[in-house]
Amino acid sequence: MKSLIKDKYPLYLNMREMVYDSAEKYGEKTYLRFFRPDKTIGEISFHGFSLLVEDLSAYFYMPENGCDRIAILSENRFEWLVTYVAAVAAGKTVIPLDKELSFDQASAFMQIAEADTLVYSSAFAAKIAAMPDCGIKKFICLDGLEIDGWPRFTTLRRCISTGDIAVATGEVDMRRIRTDSSRVCAIIFTSGTTGTSKGVMLTEDNILACIHASSNMVNIDDKDTIFSVLPYHHTYELCCGLLTPICIGTTVCINNSLKYFTKNIQLFRPTAMVLVPMFVSTLASKIESGIEKSHLAPLLKGGTFVSNKARKVGIDFRRLLYAKVHSTLGGRLRTIICGGAALDPRYVKRFEEFGISIAQGYGITECAPLVSVTPWKKVKYDSVGLPIPGSIVKIMGEDENGEEYDLPVGEIGEICVKGPHVMKGYYKNPEATAEAFNKEGFFKTGDYGRLDEDGYLYITGRKKNIIIFDNGKNVYPEEIEEYIYRLDIVKECVVCARDVNGDQMLTAVIFPDYEKFAGRTEDEIKETFKKEIANINRELPSFKQVHHIEIKKTEFEKTSTKKILRYKV
Repeated sequence: MKSLIKDKYPLYLNMREMVYDSAEKYGEKTYLRFFRPDKTIGEISFHGFSLLVEDLSAYFYMPENGCDRIAILSENRFEWLVTYVAAVAAGKTVIPLDKELSFDQASAFMQIAEADTLVYSSAFAAKIAAMPDCGIKKFICLDGLEIDGWPRFTTLRRCISTGDIAVATGEVDMRRIRTDSSRVCAIIFTSGTTGTSKGVMLTEDNILACIHASSNMVNIDDKDTIFSVLPYHHTYELCCGLLTPICIGTTVCINNSLKYFTKNIQLFRPTAMVLVPMFVSTLASKIESGIEKSHLAPLLKGGTFVSNKARKVGIDFRRLLYAKVHSTLGGRLRTIICGGAALDPRYVKRFEEFGISIAQGYGITECAPLVSVTPWKKVKYDSVGLPIPGSIVKIMGEDENGEEYDLPVGEIGEICVKGPHVMKGYYKNPEATAEAFNKEGFFKTGDYGRLDEDGYLYITGRKKNIIIFDNGKNVYPEEIEEYIYRLDIVKECVVCARDVNGDQMLTAVIFPDYEKFAGRTEDEIKETFKKEIANINRELPSFKQVHHIEIKKTEFEKTSTKKILRYKV
C-alpha cells in the first residue's frame, strides 16, 4: 500500500516554517484571490501572505497585547485565514466560531474556551457592542471599524501595523521564537447546543500531520486552482481547502456567496474544489437536469457508453463529450475532494464519466480532521480510502459484557483511530474525553464501518444513528437513504424510527423536488412515493424495509456544512 502514497511534500515542524517555506518556494505566485468590498478581485501572493502573517503573529506574540486565546467570528474572507495562521504561528490558541451560531451560543463558547481576544467582522459589530461580559479583553475588527469610546476595540490593520514596526525594529523576530507544537493550538466546538457541544482540543502537530497527509495523498499541486466554498471554521475546509494549498503552492479563490456559485466558478475557472456529499449531489442533480432540458440525454447516454469503452484502450474524449457541463463549471475543473460523510458511489462514477475525478476522504473534527483519503492512483468507488500515514485504524466490536474486541477484515464495527492527528481531548471535560478513548488509547469515532483486504475503509453509518428494533435487528439509516436518494424526485430524506399507532416503524421523511410535481396534490405526491418506496423495499431484507412515509413541505434544518440535524427530524 505504501507505493500508492507519494511523499513529495515534507512534514513541517510548525506553521511558521510552512508559511516561510512556501513564500520562498512560490514567491509572488498568487495564493489567494478574493472579492473586495467594491466587488473587484483582490490577490495576495505567497510572499505577501507570509508578511501579513509575520506582522500579525508578532502583534499576538507581544505580551503587552494580551492575546492568548483568540476567537474568530466572521464570514469567509482572507483576513480570517491570516488571523488563524498568525495566532497558531505566535504560539497562541485560536477558537474558530461558526458564524451561523446564535450570538448567545457564540458568547457561551467564548466563555467556555476562556477567550481573551475576539476578532470579528463588521457584520457582528452591533451585537458585539451590546455583548455581556464574557471575559473578552480585546476586540479586533477586520474591516477597520472601531467603536468610539471603547479602548478595548481596535482594528486588524492597526494590529498588523504595530506588528510590522516590532518586526522592522527587531523587537520581535518571528523566525527565531520558540513555540511548543504539542500545545493546544485550537479549540473547536462540535455541532449541538452549548449543553451538548464539546470543545475539541487540537495541537499544532495534529493539524500539521493532516496537512502532510492531504498534500501527499491527493493529486493536486502548484499548477492547480481551488475554488473555496465551505465555511472556514470547519476543520475539513480549513485543513484541505486552505492550509494544504500553502504547503503545495496552490492558488485558492474565495467564493463570496453560494448565491453566486455558478457565476463565480465561471469567473475563477478552478481545477479543483473541496466539497461535502450534499454539495456534490446537488451539483450532480443540476447537471443532470441541464442535460435533460437540452434534449441531448439519449445522445449523451450513447456517447458515454462509447467513451467508457474507448478509455480502456487509452482514448479519452469525455471533456469533449460533456463540453457544456465543463463550460458551466468554468471549463477546467478536473478534481473534487469530497469529505465529511460517505458519498454514494454512483456520484463518483458519474463524475468520472464527465471527466472529473472525485477523491473521497473521511474525517472527524477530533482527528484534525483526516482519518482516511482515497489515493488518486487507485480509487475504489464506494471506499473513503486508506488511513493516513502514521495512523492505525481498527474496527472494534463489543460483546454482551461491554468488552471490546478487534473485528476481522470485512466485518462491520466501530471505527477506532490512533495516530499523530488525534486530539488531546475535550476542553474542561475529562469525563467525555475518557469515554472517547478505549483502553488501548484508540479514539472511538462513533462511526461504523469496515476494512477490506487492501486496507481500504468503508463507512456504514453513525453509531448514534443506528436504529435498534425490539427484535434485536440493527438498521443503518444511511444505507436505506442511499437507495431513496437515487430517485430524482427526492431533494432530501432522513430514515428514522417512528411510533405509528403503537408500533415502531421504519419511516422515510422526504422533502420532494417540488418542481417535478407541479400541479400535483399532496395525496398524489404521497402516492407516487409509496410506489417508489415499494420498489425499493423489494431490494431490501424485511427488517430494512420502509413501512411509513412522511412528506415535508420545507427543507430539513442543517448545520453550516449542510449536514441534516437528525435530532430535529
